[in-house]
Amino acid sequence: MEADDLVERARALLELGRPVEAEQAAGEALADDPVSAGALVVLARALTEQRRHDEAVEAAQAAVAADPEDGDVHVALAWALVGDDRAEEAVTAAGAAVDLEPHAWATHHALGWSLLQTAPPRHEEARDAAGRALELEPGATPAHSVLGLALTGLGRRREGRRVMREGLRINPHDPYLHNNLAKIDLDRGLRVGRTGRHLTAAAGAIPQEPVVHRNLDTLVLRFGVRLVWPTLLALFVLRVQLALDAPWWARVTTGLGFLAVLGLLVAWFAAQVPRGLRHWAHGLPGRLSVPLRLLAAVLLAFGACVLVTAFAPPALASVTEQAAGLALRLVLVLAVVLVVVRLAERRRSG
Repeated sequence: MEADDLVERARALLELGRPVEAEQAAGEALADDPVSAGALVVLARALTEQRRHDEAVEAAQAAVAADPEDGDVHVALAWALVGDDRAEEAVTAAGAAVDLEPHAWATHHALGWSLLQTAPPRHEEARDAAGRALELEPGATPAHSVLGLALTGLGRRREGRRVMREGLRINPHDPYLHNNLAKIDLDRGLRVGRTGRHLTAAAGAIPQEPVVHRNLDTLVLRFGVRLVWPTLLALFVLRVQLALDAPWWARVTTGLGFLAVLGLLVAWFAAQVPRGLRHWAHGLPGRLSVPLRLLAAVLLAFGACVLVTAFAPPALASVTEQAAGLALRLVLVLAVVLVVVRLAERRRSG
């Protein structure tokens, strides 16, 4: 097979979501023509999709050296650099692509995404780049994602959501639009039903995408924190029962009611989120930062104390009720510290 035919085959495999096979086909093309810019571009994209970013950057740089006047090679380099956490260099590469091909929407899209990855994100410039991409190609749903995120970063969240929903009307199956809409919902608060639907669509199409993993983690954590409210109500009722010296069966009834409410909430949550999330959640503690891990441990201790208070004899119940109060105060302190740290980080990055 000729080198050009192998490059076309590699591109087709990449479009089908088969980056490993695309890498192999690109390698075969390069064996015939080691300086084929087209083969190097496909190779760089295939490696980027496999999260082998160092190798992707090398391949894209070789493509630039082979044909520096081709905008596609600079776009491939920009995406590889973004994956390698070198956003400023990615902006430079994408800017070179725009200079070479100012009427190609893909070059403006790559520039917009690169601008969003800088520290701090350059939202206004990203908005302009994505807007230009959509002027050139109104049906380019990836540019809808960039424009929506840029508008959200500028505080125009409603407009950002509207732009992304317009993109979904064009392509209802775009996983990145679904994921980014879920991210906006998570930033605003917990909307389990809508967020779960978006993450289900995203996880089904791009199950290995790290940003989807982070959003799934956030969804599970936010829901876990929401379970504090029924736990607080149960603790309040149990305290009243202990103060009034209510019979043991009254506290047991409260405990059973508490468990029933928790079970219903968890079952409802499980019905809203992607299948298999239960197995995903098993690995969540290991992915948490140390402060969040500590907060989760204290929350679990708080819930355990409430349960013991419901079912234990009066003497032990009084002790665990006080322990639950202490755990709750510790939770509040940790939550305040985490919020302050998060706000400080946002201020530094914003």
